[in-house]
Amino acid sequence: MAKSFVSCYRTALWSEHGRLAGHRKRPVVASTVRAATSYVASSFRKRFQQSPFHIQDHKVLRPSVKQLLNAFDNLDPPPNRQKAITPKFLRALHRLSGAESPASYNTAASVTAALAIVAFFFAMRSCEHTTTPNPGRTKKIDIGHVVFRNARKRILPADCSLADAAYVTLTFVDQKNGEKMDVRTQQRTGDKVLCPVIQAHALVSRIRSTVPHYSDSTTLNTLHLVGKTVSISSKFLLQQLRLTCRFCGGKKTFGFNPTDIGTHSLRSGGAMALFLNDHPVHKIMIFGRWSSDAFLVYIRPQVLEWTNNMSRDMIRHDSFIDATDTRRTHREDPRVREPFNGPSILMPRLHLFH
Repeated sequence: MAKSFVSCYRTALWSEHGRLAGHRKRPVVASTVRAATSYVASSFRKRFQQSPFHIQDHKVLRPSVKQLLNAFDNLDPPPNRQKAITPKFLRALHRLSGAESPASYNTAASVTAALAIVAFFFAMRSCEHTTTPNPGRTKKIDIGHVVFRNARKRILPADCSLADAAYVTLTFVDQKNGEKMDVRTQQRTGDKVLCPVIQAHALVSRIRSTVPHYSDSTTLNTLHLVGKTVSISSKFLLQQLRLTCRFCGGKKTFGFNPTDIGTHSLRSGGAMALFLNDHPVHKIMIFGRWSSDAFLVYIRPQVLEWTNNMSRDMIRHDSFIDATDTRRTHREDPRVREPFNGPSILMPRLHLFH
Protein backbone atom coordinates (compact mmCIF):
# COMPACT_ATOMS: atom_id res chain seq x y z
CA MET A 1 0.00 0.00 0.00
CA ALA A 2 2.91 2.36 0.72
CA LYS A 3 4.36 1.75 -2.74
CA SER A 4 0.91 2.19 -4.30
CA PHE A 5 0.52 5.55 -2.58
CA VAL A 6 3.91 6.71 -3.87
CA SER A 7 3.10 5.63 -7.44
CA CYS A 8 -0.39 7.12 -7.32
CA TYR A 9 0.85 10.47 -5.98
CA ARG A 10 3.35 10.71 -8.84
CA THR A 11 0.88 10.09 -11.68
CA ALA A 12 -2.60 10.98 -10.39
CA LEU A 13 -4.45 14.24 -11.01
CA TRP A 14 -6.50 15.52 -8.08
CA SER A 15 -9.35 18.00 -7.90
CA GLU A 16 -9.44 20.96 -5.51
CA HIS A 17 -11.59 18.87 -3.17
CA GLY A 18 -9.12 15.97 -3.08
CA ARG A 19 -10.92 13.67 -5.48
CA LEU A 20 -9.15 11.58 -8.12
CA ALA A 21 -9.62 13.33 -11.47
CA GLY A 22 -7.55 11.19 -13.81
CA HIS A 23 -3.88 11.02 -14.80
CA ARG A 24 -1.39 13.85 -15.00
CA LYS A 25 0.12 14.77 -18.36
CA ARG A 26 3.51 14.97 -16.68
CA PRO A 27 4.43 12.95 -13.59
CA VAL A 28 5.29 14.80 -10.39
CA VAL A 29 9.06 15.09 -9.99
CA ALA A 30 10.74 12.70 -7.57
CA SER A 31 11.72 15.42 -5.09
CA THR A 32 8.05 16.41 -4.65
CA VAL A 33 7.06 12.77 -4.14
CA ARG A 34 9.78 12.42 -1.49
CA ALA A 35 8.47 15.51 0.28
CA ALA A 36 4.91 14.16 0.25
CA THR A 37 6.15 10.83 1.61
CA SER A 38 7.94 12.65 4.40
CA TYR A 39 4.80 14.62 5.33
CA VAL A 40 2.66 11.49 5.49
CA ALA A 41 5.27 9.69 7.60
CA SER A 42 5.39 12.68 9.95
CA SER A 43 1.59 12.62 10.31
CA PHE A 44 1.70 8.94 11.26
CA ARG A 45 4.38 9.58 13.90
CA LYS A 46 2.47 12.51 15.40
CA ARG A 47 -0.36 10.08 16.05
CA PHE A 48 2.02 7.53 17.61
CA GLN A 49 1.79 5.22 14.63
CA GLN A 50 4.48 3.45 12.67
CA SER A 51 5.40 5.12 9.37
CA PRO A 52 4.33 2.87 6.48
CA PHE A 53 7.35 3.98 4.45
CA HIS A 54 10.09 3.28 7.01
CA ILE A 55 11.58 0.27 8.71
CA GLN A 56 9.97 -0.27 12.08
CA ASP A 57 11.48 1.89 14.85
CA HIS A 58 13.89 3.46 12.37
CA LYS A 59 14.00 6.51 10.11
CA VAL A 60 15.38 4.46 7.22
CA LEU A 61 13.12 3.94 4.22
CA ARG A 62 12.00 0.44 3.42
CA PRO A 63 14.17 -1.00 0.60
CA SER A 64 11.20 -1.37 -1.76
CA VAL A 65 10.10 2.26 -1.24
CA LYS A 66 13.66 3.53 -1.57
CA GLN A 67 14.16 1.63 -4.83
CA LEU A 68 10.93 3.06 -6.21
CA LEU A 69 11.92 6.63 -5.36
CA ASN A 70 15.38 6.09 -6.86
CA ALA A 71 13.71 4.81 -10.03
CA PHE A 72 11.70 8.04 -10.21
CA ASP A 73 14.95 10.00 -9.90
CA ASN A 74 16.39 8.14 -12.87
CA LEU A 75 13.29 8.72 -14.99
CA ASP A 76 13.00 12.45 -14.26
CA PRO A 77 14.39 14.83 -16.90
CA PRO A 78 17.32 17.04 -15.87
CA PRO A 79 16.21 20.10 -13.88
CA ASN A 80 15.74 23.29 -15.86
CA ARG A 81 17.74 25.88 -13.93
CA GLN A 82 16.75 29.41 -14.91
CA LYS A 83 19.74 31.54 -15.87
CA ALA A 84 20.54 34.61 -13.79
CA ILE A 85 19.49 37.92 -15.29
CA THR A 86 22.24 40.53 -15.65
CA PRO A 87 22.32 44.33 -15.16
CA LYS A 88 22.84 44.64 -18.93
CA PHE A 89 19.55 42.83 -19.46
CA LEU A 90 17.72 45.06 -16.95
CA ARG A 91 18.90 48.16 -18.80
CA ALA A 92 17.48 46.74 -22.03
CA LEU A 93 14.20 45.88 -20.29
CA HIS A 94 13.89 49.40 -18.92
CA ARG A 95 14.73 50.98 -22.29
CA LEU A 96 12.20 48.90 -24.24
CA SER A 97 9.46 49.51 -21.66
CA GLY A 98 9.39 53.20 -22.50
CA ALA A 99 9.76 54.19 -18.86
CA GLU A 100 11.98 57.12 -19.88
CA SER A 101 9.20 58.65 -21.97
CA PRO A 102 6.37 60.59 -20.25
CA ALA A 103 3.88 59.19 -22.77
CA SER A 104 4.50 55.59 -21.74
CA TYR A 105 5.55 56.11 -18.11
CA ASN A 106 2.33 54.74 -16.65
CA THR A 107 2.04 51.66 -18.86
CA ALA A 108 2.15 48.05 -17.70
CA ALA A 109 5.53 47.55 -19.38
CA SER A 110 7.03 50.51 -17.52
CA VAL A 111 5.72 49.29 -14.16
CA THR A 112 7.02 45.79 -14.88
CA ALA A 113 10.51 47.12 -15.62
CA ALA A 114 10.59 49.02 -12.32
CA LEU A 115 9.35 45.95 -10.44
CA ALA A 116 12.02 43.78 -12.05
CA ILE A 117 14.82 46.15 -11.06
CA VAL A 118 13.61 46.38 -7.45
CA ALA A 119 13.24 42.58 -7.36
CA PHE A 120 16.82 42.20 -8.61
CA PHE A 121 18.28 44.45 -5.90
CA PHE A 122 16.37 42.66 -3.14
CA ALA A 123 16.64 39.14 -4.61
CA MET A 124 12.86 38.85 -4.41
CA ARG A 125 10.72 35.83 -5.14
CA SER A 126 8.18 36.34 -7.93
CA CYS A 127 5.31 35.92 -5.43
CA GLU A 128 6.69 38.88 -3.44
CA HIS A 129 6.30 41.46 -6.21
CA THR A 130 3.81 39.99 -8.75
CA THR A 131 0.48 38.19 -8.65
CA THR A 132 0.96 34.43 -9.06
CA PRO A 133 -1.65 31.86 -10.23
CA ASN A 134 -1.63 30.01 -6.91
CA PRO A 135 -0.95 32.45 -4.06
CA GLY A 136 0.76 30.88 -1.07
CA ARG A 137 1.60 32.19 2.38
CA THR A 138 4.04 34.75 1.00
CA LYS A 139 2.76 38.31 1.15
CA LYS A 140 3.42 40.74 -1.68
CA ILE A 141 5.17 43.96 -0.80
CA ASP A 142 2.71 46.82 -0.32
CA ILE A 143 3.42 50.54 -0.21
CA GLY A 144 2.86 50.58 3.55
CA HIS A 145 5.98 48.47 3.96
CA VAL A 146 8.20 50.60 1.72
CA VAL A 147 10.08 53.22 3.71
CA PHE A 148 12.50 55.83 2.38
CA ARG A 149 15.30 57.32 4.46
CA ASN A 150 17.57 60.31 4.03
CA ALA A 151 21.37 60.31 4.05
CA ARG A 152 21.31 60.21 7.87
CA LYS A 153 19.06 57.13 7.69
CA ARG A 154 16.12 58.95 9.19
CA ILE A 155 12.67 57.91 7.99
CA LEU A 156 11.08 60.29 5.49
CA PRO A 157 7.36 61.04 5.03
CA ALA A 158 5.43 58.76 2.67
CA ASP A 159 5.15 61.57 0.10
CA CYS A 160 8.84 62.49 0.23
CA SER A 161 10.65 63.73 -2.86
CA LEU A 162 13.13 61.54 -4.68
CA ALA A 163 15.92 64.07 -4.07
CA ASP A 164 15.70 63.50 -0.31
CA ALA A 165 15.69 59.69 -0.48
CA ALA A 166 19.06 57.99 -0.04
CA TYR A 167 17.88 54.57 1.20
CA VAL A 168 14.85 52.36 0.71
CA THR A 169 13.72 49.76 3.25
CA LEU A 170 11.35 46.89 2.44
CA THR A 171 9.60 44.78 5.06
CA PHE A 172 8.74 41.22 4.03
CA VAL A 173 5.69 40.54 6.19
CA ASP A 174 5.42 36.78 5.61
CA GLN A 175 7.63 34.52 3.53
CA LYS A 176 7.85 31.08 2.07
CA ASN A 177 10.46 30.05 4.65
CA GLY A 178 8.18 31.04 7.55
CA GLU A 179 10.14 34.14 8.55
CA LYS A 180 7.99 37.20 9.29
CA MET A 181 8.64 40.94 9.28
CA ASP A 182 12.08 40.59 7.69
CA VAL A 183 13.58 44.01 6.96
CA ARG A 184 16.13 44.73 4.21
CA THR A 185 17.62 48.07 3.12
CA GLN A 186 19.39 49.20 -0.04
CA GLN A 187 20.94 52.57 -0.84
CA ARG A 188 21.26 54.66 -3.99
CA THR A 189 23.70 53.38 -6.57
CA GLY A 190 24.33 56.62 -8.45
CA ASP A 191 22.91 55.03 -11.61
CA LYS A 192 19.89 56.71 -13.23
CA VAL A 193 18.24 53.38 -14.10
CA LEU A 194 19.69 50.58 -12.00
CA CYS A 195 18.93 52.04 -8.60
CA PRO A 196 16.58 50.46 -6.03
CA VAL A 197 15.72 53.82 -4.48
CA ILE A 198 14.77 55.47 -7.80
CA GLN A 199 12.68 52.55 -9.03
CA ALA A 200 10.94 51.93 -5.70
CA HIS A 201 10.10 55.64 -5.43
CA ALA A 202 8.73 55.56 -8.99
CA LEU A 203 6.43 52.64 -8.12
CA VAL A 204 5.14 54.24 -4.91
CA SER A 205 4.67 57.73 -6.34
CA ARG A 206 2.88 56.30 -9.39
CA ILE A 207 0.38 54.52 -7.15
CA ARG A 208 -0.17 57.59 -5.00
CA SER A 209 -0.83 59.81 -8.03
CA THR A 210 -2.80 57.50 -10.35
CA VAL A 211 -4.52 54.71 -8.37
CA PRO A 212 -7.83 55.84 -6.86
CA HIS A 213 -8.66 54.84 -3.30
CA TYR A 214 -5.17 53.49 -2.65
CA SER A 215 -4.10 52.57 0.88
CA ASP A 216 -1.05 51.25 2.69
CA SER A 217 -2.15 47.73 1.74
CA THR A 218 -1.99 48.50 -2.00
CA THR A 219 0.72 46.27 -3.45
CA LEU A 220 3.66 47.56 -5.48
CA ASN A 221 2.47 45.80 -8.65
CA THR A 222 -0.76 47.83 -8.77
CA LEU A 223 -1.51 50.28 -11.59
CA HIS A 224 -4.49 52.09 -13.07
CA LEU A 225 -5.17 51.47 -16.77
CA VAL A 226 -8.15 52.59 -18.88
CA GLY A 227 -10.28 53.28 -15.84
CA LYS A 228 -9.46 49.98 -14.13
CA THR A 229 -7.14 49.14 -11.26
CA VAL A 230 -5.14 46.04 -12.14
CA SER A 231 -2.00 44.27 -10.95
CA ILE A 232 1.05 42.93 -12.77
CA SER A 233 1.03 39.13 -12.89
CA SER A 234 4.01 36.79 -12.92
CA LYS A 235 2.85 35.61 -16.36
CA PHE A 236 3.08 39.15 -17.77
CA LEU A 237 6.49 39.62 -16.16
CA LEU A 238 7.71 36.42 -17.80
CA GLN A 239 6.42 37.61 -21.19
CA GLN A 240 8.25 40.93 -20.84
CA LEU A 241 11.49 39.25 -19.83
CA ARG A 242 11.47 36.83 -22.75
CA LEU A 243 10.37 39.44 -25.29
CA THR A 244 13.24 41.68 -24.20
CA CYS A 245 15.69 38.82 -24.58
CA ARG A 246 14.36 37.95 -28.03
CA PHE A 247 14.25 41.51 -29.39
CA CYS A 248 17.72 42.43 -28.11
CA GLY A 249 19.65 39.52 -29.56
CA GLY A 250 19.14 36.66 -27.13
CA LYS A 251 22.20 34.55 -26.43
CA LYS A 252 24.48 36.61 -28.66
CA THR A 253 23.79 39.71 -26.54
CA PHE A 254 23.16 38.37 -23.03
CA GLY A 255 24.60 34.85 -22.99
CA PHE A 256 21.23 33.09 -22.68
CA ASN A 257 18.15 32.37 -24.78
CA PRO A 258 14.60 33.56 -23.96
CA THR A 259 13.59 30.08 -22.83
CA ASP A 260 16.56 29.96 -20.42
CA ILE A 261 15.14 32.68 -18.16
CA GLY A 262 12.06 32.97 -15.98
CA THR A 263 10.65 34.95 -13.09
CA HIS A 264 13.13 33.25 -10.72
CA SER A 265 15.98 34.66 -12.83
CA LEU A 266 15.70 38.01 -11.04
CA ARG A 267 16.32 36.38 -7.66
CA SER A 268 19.17 34.34 -9.10
CA GLY A 269 20.58 37.48 -10.73
CA GLY A 270 20.74 39.29 -7.42
CA ALA A 271 22.62 36.38 -5.85
CA MET A 272 24.94 36.10 -8.85
CA ALA A 273 25.79 39.81 -8.77
CA LEU A 274 26.74 39.63 -5.10
CA PHE A 275 28.67 36.37 -5.47
CA LEU A 276 30.76 37.63 -8.40
CA ASN A 277 31.71 40.69 -6.34
CA ASP A 278 33.20 38.49 -3.62
CA HIS A 279 30.42 38.87 -1.04
CA PRO A 280 30.56 35.90 1.37
CA VAL A 281 27.94 33.20 0.98
CA HIS A 282 26.55 33.73 4.48
CA LYS A 283 25.92 37.43 3.77
CA ILE A 284 24.14 36.58 0.51
CA MET A 285 21.99 34.08 2.42
CA ILE A 286 21.03 36.71 5.00
CA PHE A 287 20.31 39.43 2.46
CA GLY A 288 18.38 37.17 0.07
CA ARG A 289 16.51 35.55 2.97
CA TRP A 290 17.71 32.04 2.15
CA SER A 291 17.62 29.61 5.07
CA SER A 292 20.43 27.56 3.50
CA ASP A 293 22.99 27.76 0.72
CA ALA A 294 20.50 26.14 -1.66
CA PHE A 295 20.65 29.20 -3.92
CA LEU A 296 24.09 28.05 -5.03
CA VAL A 297 22.41 25.21 -6.92
CA TYR A 298 20.92 27.80 -9.27
CA ILE A 299 23.96 29.99 -9.84
CA ARG A 300 26.91 27.60 -9.49
CA PRO A 301 26.85 26.25 -13.09
CA GLN A 302 26.54 29.77 -14.47
CA VAL A 303 29.35 31.01 -12.23
CA LEU A 304 31.66 28.35 -13.62
CA GLU A 305 30.56 29.11 -17.17
CA TRP A 306 30.97 32.88 -16.99
CA THR A 307 33.96 33.42 -14.73
CA ASN A 308 36.24 31.10 -16.69
CA ASN A 309 38.91 31.30 -14.02
CA MET A 310 39.80 27.63 -13.62
CA SER A 311 42.47 27.41 -16.29
CA ARG A 312 44.59 30.05 -14.55
CA ASP A 313 44.09 28.41 -11.17
CA MET A 314 45.30 25.09 -12.53
CA ILE A 315 48.76 26.48 -13.36
CA ARG A 316 49.26 28.62 -10.26
CA HIS A 317 51.46 25.98 -8.62
CA ASP A 318 54.44 24.81 -10.63
CA SER A 319 55.04 22.04 -8.12
CA PHE A 320 52.60 20.08 -6.00
CA ILE A 321 55.39 19.26 -3.55
CA ASP A 322 55.97 22.93 -2.66
CA ALA A 323 52.57 24.60 -2.86
CA THR A 324 53.38 27.74 -0.89
CA ASP A 325 51.55 31.02 -1.29
CA THR A 326 51.77 32.06 -4.95
CA ARG A 327 51.35 35.75 -4.17
CA ARG A 328 55.16 35.88 -3.86
CA THR A 329 55.38 35.27 -7.61
CA HIS A 330 56.28 38.21 -9.82
CA ARG A 331 53.33 40.51 -10.55
CA GLU A 332 53.78 40.21 -14.29
CA ASP A 333 53.35 36.45 -14.13
CA PRO A 334 50.00 35.74 -15.89
CA ARG A 335 49.34 32.88 -13.49
CA VAL A 336 48.82 35.28 -10.59
CA ARG A 337 45.26 36.49 -10.13
CA GLU A 338 43.23 38.37 -7.58
CA PRO A 339 41.23 36.31 -5.07
CA PHE A 340 37.75 35.27 -6.19
CA ASN A 341 34.88 35.32 -3.69
CA GLY A 342 37.03 35.89 -0.66
CA PRO A 343 40.61 36.31 0.48
CA SER A 344 43.33 34.01 -0.72
CA ILE A 345 43.99 30.97 1.42
CA LEU A 346 47.53 30.41 2.56
CA MET A 347 48.49 26.86 1.68
CA PRO A 348 50.82 25.10 4.13
CA ARG A 349 53.97 23.54 2.74
CA LEU A 350 53.18 19.99 1.70
CA HIS A 351 55.62 17.19 2.46
CA LEU A 352 54.72 14.26 0.26
CA PHE A 353 57.73 12.16 1.17
CA HIS A 354 56.10 10.52 4.23
